[in-house]
Amino acid sequence: MRRTSRLFSLALVTLAVLAGPAAAADHGSAVFGGYWQSCLEYWQGTFQKQNGVVMGVIGLGVVALLIITRSGKWQK
Repeated sequence: MRRTSRLFSLALVTLAVLAGPAAAADHGSAVFGGYWQSCLEYWQGTFQKQNGVVMGVIGLGVVALLIITRSGKWQK
């Protein structure tokens, strides 16, 4: 358990350190060119529609159910 939490903490710190320069650059030109900005615009447009919100909530529910049902299996 400690090893997993240490690896997770290390990953978060590494992400925070490496994301700083990318966040300080112009929108969309840091790493992937205009890809990231286009991706954000697409998903914002999708979730502005009612069916996009419904599908997002259903997807989040599926992920939550998978996490809940699988969380105690490794302790056996």
